[in-house]
Amino acid sequence: MTYKALTYLFCVLGFIFSQILNAQIEQDLEAQDSISNIENNNIFQVKFFKALSERGIENYEKAGEILESLKKEHSEKAVIYFQLGLNYFDLEQNNLALEHLEIADQLKPNDFDIREALFKVYEQQKNYIKAIELASDLALKKPEYYEILANLYLITEQYPKAIDALTKAEQKQGFDVHKDQLREVIYEAYNKPKKAISYYQKRVELEPYNPLNAIRLTRFLIQSEQYRKALETSKSLIDNHPHFTRAYVLKTQIHLKLDEVQQAFDALEVVVSDRFLEENYKVKAIEYVKSYVENHPEYQEAFVQVLNVASKTAENSASFLDLGLFYFENDKPRALENFKKALAQNPQDFQILRYISILELQLNKPEAAIETVDQALEIFPTQAVFMLIKGQALVEQTQYNAAESVLLEAESYIFEENNLMLQLYESLQRAYKGLNEEEKSNTYQAKAKQLKDKLK
Repeated sequence: MTYKALTYLFCVLGFIFSQILNAQIEQDLEAQDSISNIENNNIFQVKFFKALSERGIENYEKAGEILESLKKEHSEKAVIYFQLGLNYFDLEQNNLALEHLEIADQLKPNDFDIREALFKVYEQQKNYIKAIELASDLALKKPEYYEILANLYLITEQYPKAIDALTKAEQKQGFDVHKDQLREVIYEAYNKPKKAISYYQKRVELEPYNPLNAIRLTRFLIQSEQYRKALETSKSLIDNHPHFTRAYVLKTQIHLKLDEVQQAFDALEVVVSDRFLEENYKVKAIEYVKSYVENHPEYQEAFVQVLNVASKTAENSASFLDLGLFYFENDKPRALENFKKALAQNPQDFQILRYISILELQLNKPEAAIETVDQALEIFPTQAVFMLIKGQALVEQTQYNAAESVLLEAESYIFEENNLMLQLYESLQRAYKGLNEEEKSNTYQAKAKQLKDKLK
């Protein structure tokens, strides 16, 4: 399962749990825990609600002390173990939380609030077997748990069960964005595109007004290499939703798969010329074509022409940025020109500022590089890469004292042995050589050599 998928899953779980785990501690207690019995014991009552008061202000240590003293006097009361379980959970002492909640569950079997709290602990401990067992039971009273159950089955790679649980969630609660995203993640992890295709074909018929169903259907058709069907689906989508430009992103990909290059360029032009389409979709379409052109260099000029047309019509920096990247290795002045156009439209973009300052340094424009990195450091004051570039530019200008100062500052922000640190050591070696501090220069020269050998 991809890191992205796992991140999404845990974000969804956290959101749902925060909505449904609000224990109602004073409801439907058994005879030994009933409110009437609590009221008959004034001392217990005062101490118990004092503990709740301390929990209310997040003073969990104090609340725990009070509840532990009550436990010694009233060891038969499930409500005390329940509150202690919640309290230890808030203190992130999950083993103690589990111990007390399990006792509460024994004293008061099948209590929903206790079992819900137990589920939370099992999930936190990644005891998915127990968590799934409880979620299956809790879902009978709270349908929200079917979606949680689907997540758990996904995490444990039980994909058919995940789909079944999510289908029950949809039947109980209807469709929504979160469920749709989760189902897509499940199908991607399951790696059974035919099952996904069958489902989304039905969804397209059921909800023809929702273009995302057709988008997902097209994606899974591409995954299963049914390119002609995918193309038909994308064309139908465009016919029914002519302003849904995202369809052209996939259309670009499909035409390339079919080696229909001119049609791919036509679709790409629609994508990159749409001033309202989010930039990430444009970049994705450009990447499809760029990857194809790398293997078919005869289409490079046509690709650049499409991007040039887009650059004149689009109100975003995606086309200029990709033109800059395209020319970066082979035509640095032209690359710099396009990066500057991209920066004019997105003046706080980290990536663009970095490319511009690097190119200015490579093109022997140290003054311009310093000006660019000073602008960048106003926005990103702790970014060592800009300090390094400034130090290198100052070395080129033989301003060795100033270079030493900025490079040593950069060193304090680099925490990993990587290529950035290697460049820093090499730059400091040059700075100290310029200052005629031979010992320090040799020290950093040795550091650079040692790190270079380590990075090989």
